[in-house]
Amino acid sequence: NRPYRSTQHPPAHDLGSVPLPHHIHIIQLQQEMMQYDRIILGLCLSLSVSSTACLGFSPSVRTHAPKWMIQSQYQSQSLPARSSSSTLHAEKDSSDDASSTSSSLYQSVPSKKPFTFGILTSGFPPQQILVPVVKFVTFQVWRLMMNELVTHDEQGRFVRESFQAGNNPSPLDLPAAVGNDADSDGPRYKLYLGNPCPWCHRVKAAMALLELENDIPITMLIDNAEKASKGGWILPDPSPEDTKFAIADELTNGDLAGVYNYCYRDILEEGERYKGRCTAPLLVDVQSGTIVTNESNEIMILLNEYARRKREQSGDDAGVDLRPIGMEEELEKVTKQWFDLLWNGGYKCGFATSQVAYDEAAADVLKGLADMNEYLASNSYLVGDSITEVDLKNFAWVTRHDYAYTVIFKSPGGRIAQYPNIASYVKRMVSEHPALLDTVDMADACGSYYRQLFMLNFGRIVPYIPDIRDWVAGL
Repeated sequence: NRPYRSTQHPPAHDLGSVPLPHHIHIIQLQQEMMQYDRIILGLCLSLSVSSTACLGFSPSVRTHAPKWMIQSQYQSQSLPARSSSSTLHAEKDSSDDASSTSSSLYQSVPSKKPFTFGILTSGFPPQQILVPVVKFVTFQVWRLMMNELVTHDEQGRFVRESFQAGNNPSPLDLPAAVGNDADSDGPRYKLYLGNPCPWCHRVKAAMALLELENDIPITMLIDNAEKASKGGWILPDPSPEDTKFAIADELTNGDLAGVYNYCYRDILEEGERYKGRCTAPLLVDVQSGTIVTNESNEIMILLNEYARRKREQSGDDAGVDLRPIGMEEELEKVTKQWFDLLWNGGYKCGFATSQVAYDEAAADVLKGLADMNEYLASNSYLVGDSITEVDLKNFAWVTRHDYAYTVIFKSPGGRIAQYPNIASYVKRMVSEHPALLDTVDMADACGSYYRQLFMLNFGRIVPYIPDIRDWVAGL
């Protein structure tokens, strides 16, 4: 369908008045026709490739009919009756034939469904190439994110680093008048805690059992890595007490990174930010604007020593002592034992980036569960005959084991209910100290692992998580 071209000579614009010889004009016309042929051939090839991709042809079977044609022909044929011995469907009387289709185990394809490329069904690219490539790429991306999140050794083992701030903290000062909520200048200290964090949970449990909520205000952080400038914690709106006592704005607004920057303002150069990890729990002296410590064990020791001195000053002998005098060495030893096997064992399973690292961590968890269940068969608590700081640390772990560690961290061993002595221990602990039930929102705490650790839960699906009271009742 080429346009008609006149055989008359074209105007001689560039050659003056000298007309082109007739055979030269014919050669030009043939060259133009060859160019048109190349364009048309290219268009045909492009259309054929596009049709092949859209219709789902496989390069190795292009002589076959398209898949959609084969499917339509197959569906139009009457299928032979299934054997009466089939166990997939229950036998029915002939009178129920009309309703048999409605009770099928299978669902019809929805009219509206998510868009797909149909790669696995089209056969192009070949599955033998596609699957290994996708697995390799996703694994490399996942491992990169895991290494950015936490520290690992060369074998892929999770290494829990110390991000301790504050050195050798002094004993906490008592209020000017025992019995008052705070000094006239406002509270001396402030605790920053996050509900999902087990290290924060142990500190909050200590605050509850020692009855120190009126002495040291608690700021409950919100886990929101998208809004935090660094780390994952942001601060809630300032409380009335924060406004009343004119606490520094950096300690009551923004995120936890801002608190660290403010507390290190005398060390950092102008415009410089704190380079360490901004972790919770965090105990701050709000009057001086400095960090007391961000290490949970140290905070629990300081709180217990503070509560003991407060009882002595008021002449009150009643109350819980989480760190009895003379038992410090044993408490440290038992803390190390359960930390290595269980409290940190779940994290070592979840953050492992190699099978060897996971297998080692899983073995520790299994040993820890068996050892603890055996020990509690003849003991009421983990150290001594009454509750101590070790039990509070264990309570923070056990409330997250079933619905966080065993699922998203792939921590082995099953549910706590499968270990009768551990289950009885938990029930006894909350029965004697019911305040523990209000120290954690279990659904929010466990759910945070699925919402925030997206590299372990790409779909961000949060499973069912019961209330802590329902969980304890089911043990």
